[in-house]
Amino acid sequence: MENQELKNRLSGIKSLPTLPVVADNVIKLTQNPDSTAFEIAEAISQDQSLASKVLKTANSAYYGFPRKITTINYAIVVLGLNNIKNIVLSSSIMGQFPKKNRNLLFDRKEFWKHSLLCGIISKKISEHMGIKNSEEMFMCGLLHDFGKLILDTFFQEEFISALQLAHEHQLTVMEAENRIFGFNHSGVGALLLRKWSLPPSLVKAVEFHHSPEESLNAFRTASIVHVSDYLGRRTGIGNSGGSVLPELNKKAFKLVDLTSEQIRQLSLQIIKEFKTATEFLYEGEKKDDDQAP
Repeated sequence: MENQELKNRLSGIKSLPTLPVVADNVIKLTQNPDSTAFEIAEAISQDQSLASKVLKTANSAYYGFPRKITTINYAIVVLGLNNIKNIVLSSSIMGQFPKKNRNLLFDRKEFWKHSLLCGIISKKISEHMGIKNSEEMFMCGLLHDFGKLILDTFFQEEFISALQLAHEHQLTVMEAENRIFGFNHSGVGALLLRKWSLPPSLVKAVEFHHSPEESLNAFRTASIVHVSDYLGRRTGIGNSGGSVLPELNKKAFKLVDLTSEQIRQLSLQIIKEFKTATEFLYEGEKKDDDQAP
């Protein structure tokens, strides 16, 4: 899905965000089976703001741990490496993109609500399917539309044109992006995440979440995110830009194997979990909101 035009456009951005050094180090440590909890805690502690965020999140209602977690070491033991990796990565990425912006057609707060919801649904569907790394699927869902933030930050005029085109001609945002840019947010997000050396499964989920069948070795991951995106859009919670619902891929939906009753039950769990999750994703970020790009 990467094309030369996309690479050229992104390579021309001098201020293209990079993954913070501490976060990058933590992610690499969590992916190394020989790393110890002490090493990971030491790495997180190099950034006091990040360490504070990890502890605040670990003690949030979302995780519901009965005793107060007071050290990074203890947080790692209680939450596990995948959850710690999710907290570090999501905090680092969200910190680089203020939630207030000047694009009236793309509300970043609503965008993150949809992204969070998609992450929760992805996690729930993977649990339903008996997949062990459900925490990793949460991150795939959370970052599925990450490329839209890049387009809105660095190519805002064209992105606004794409959103207007989508509205006027009843197109999906992806269809409108392809007409305006010659590429779309899926490729943009995947390219940057790949530059950050993030796990291939995450990159592929972002790259193919609108077209799972095009992925040769990540069909299951891309399918879960695709269905989660679709179900999330149908709830009306949040908005990632545009009003036209992308078509549901039948093979992807067949793979996740959900009945109407299971979807109904899942929706109740998801909405309850969403309410507790927003507590820590938006906590203490008013200062960031006041800084538009």
